[in-house]
Amino acid sequence: MFVITGASGRTGRAAAEHLLAAGHPVRAVGRSARRLAGLAARGAEVCEADPADPVALTDAFRGADGIYAVIQPNYLPDHPDFGAFQDRVAASLTEAVAGSGATRVVGLSSWGAQHAVGTGPVSGLHRFEQRLSAVPGVDALWLRAGYFMENLLDHIGTARAHHRISAPFDPGIPLPFVSTRDVGSRAGELLATGAWRGTEILELQGERDVSMREAVRVIAEAVGADDLAYERISLADFHAGLRDAGVSAGVADMMTEAGEAINSRRIRMRQPRTARTSTPTSIERFIADEFAPRFRTAPRTTEGG
Repeated sequence: MFVITGASGRTGRAAAEHLLAAGHPVRAVGRSARRLAGLAARGAEVCEADPADPVALTDAFRGADGIYAVIQPNYLPDHPDFGAFQDRVAASLTEAVAGSGATRVVGLSSWGAQHAVGTGPVSGLHRFEQRLSAVPGVDALWLRAGYFMENLLDHIGTARAHHRISAPFDPGIPLPFVSTRDVGSRAGELLATGAWRGTEILELQGERDVSMREAVRVIAEAVGADDLAYERISLADFHAGLRDAGVSAGVADMMTEAGEAINSRRIRMRQPRTARTSTPTSIERFIADEFAPRFRTAPRTTEGG
């Protein structure tokens, strides 16, 4: 039995689907059984549990041969203190792993998580790694995933309305773009094979490094928008834009810190690019399959960004 937390999220759903397709029993854990109905229809056992409830999670983890442990990031923009939220969920997951007797965990982390501070929300994943890895008798494999390709989807409105994509990253800096589906599929594969001992780190770097300038060029070609351009905005303007969008001051500070850390290469990959650290989905395939169809059907907007 493999237990997938955050199973309604992108990587969790992909991990569960990978395991189900291979014939493994899966227990999908999430806040809402309704959002897990698709996995239930494919044969998964569904378990409702709040990620900050260690008692419910302990019950969900009992009998598990492996666990995919996730602190879902989708609460970040609206949370007044996302770091504290990360710590609560990390403590809950750790207590549940220890209390359930589970011995094998694949955890979702991030590139740059080797640093305790100075990396925005990635610092919380550093603390998560440290906390869960300290549980006696647990083999923990941390997937330090690169920059999610899905972040590009947030720019569709601005790309349609203003023919630009704006971000605080240097236009030529190489980013390890990786799709969440590839991350989840690799998590499922690793849970099924279980070929590690103790605490290990695996960086998932995508198919290749891609700069924002190149990513926007690929988007422009895919959607037929020759005038689409990349605009690097200052970190101060990025912070101000987040605040104008209603993001809390603390979270805006965290996200701005992460942008600075990427530009300065504080957040960077450390493992060599190999077949194991690479994943199959190219930026061209992601744009063709995910970005372009949404771009074509999205309503036109006059919102800035």
